[in-house]
Amino acid sequence: MNILIAEDELYLAQSIKNSLCEHMKNSHIDTVTTANDAINLKKHYEIIILSITLNGNVYDVIEKYKSSTIILLVPYINHDTITAPLNAGADTYILKPFMIEELIRKIEHHLAFKQLKRNYKTLESYFNILFKDLETSKIDNIEFPLFIKSKNRKKVDKIVFDISKEINIPISFYDLKDKCDLNKIEKDNHLIYLLNFDTLKNSSISKLFDIISNKKVIIELNNHSSFEHPNMITIKNEKQDINDDNNILSVEDYIKYVIKTYESQFPDTELSKKLGISRKSLWEKRKKYGLSKKK
Repeated sequence: MNILIAEDELYLAQSIKNSLCEHMKNSHIDTVTTANDAINLKKHYEIIILSITLNGNVYDVIEKYKSSTIILLVPYINHDTITAPLNAGADTYILKPFMIEELIRKIEHHLAFKQLKRNYKTLESYFNILFKDLETSKIDNIEFPLFIKSKNRKKVDKIVFDISKEINIPISFYDLKDKCDLNKIEKDNHLIYLLNFDTLKNSSISKLFDIISNKKVIIELNNHSSFEHPNMITIKNEKQDINDDNNILSVEDYIKYVIKTYESQFPDTELSKKLGISRKSLWEKRKKYGLSKKK
């Protein structure tokens, strides 16, 4: 990890560098004494320790390194030393004088926070791709606990993620099949998503209902569940889904699915070859299924 210390007090800069070298042994640490020196560097730094009293324009330094974690060193607290630099892109501050352990805690905290943000963005992108082709209806006037019955869990997952975004509350997953700790659910104030509810015995169901009575909870039920509740919706598959593990398509339905899904990606010659039929048969089946070739 690369760290830049931008501090015009040479003794303080060297003291910080020595302490960080001792506590963060795999780090490479550079020091500069002016804003121009910091701006002219070509290296990427994960951490910028920036004195607000540095000679030169510190806002130019913040602008250049705002994708990094910027920790301000400030001699006193006011709008110019804290509020304005934070609004410009700095992440946090530490008041001089300080203990090096406090600085290290801030570095580790913000590195972990940015890693979590990156992980979240990655997962969000993945789920957007995963759910892209799933068709689900928006649920109005949601009342909790909400029970969703479907033979395609992926569709339930999408609904849960959509609700989480709508009410702006993160999701906690619990698999009731794995004897999850009900005490954890009781203390959890997130949007709670419970899987495998159908594996619970009646005594456990009663205890669970006592715990979730005032919580935002969504419970997944398999399509064959006999459980009934006033706040229950059933997702009916309007069309067969090739990704549904509980469904086996007929040959005709499979050919129809492939033509409809991939006709815009492959020319007729290649598509008919993949299906093991002639181009003429492909044309006939498209006509039979009422599918017009997309231009």
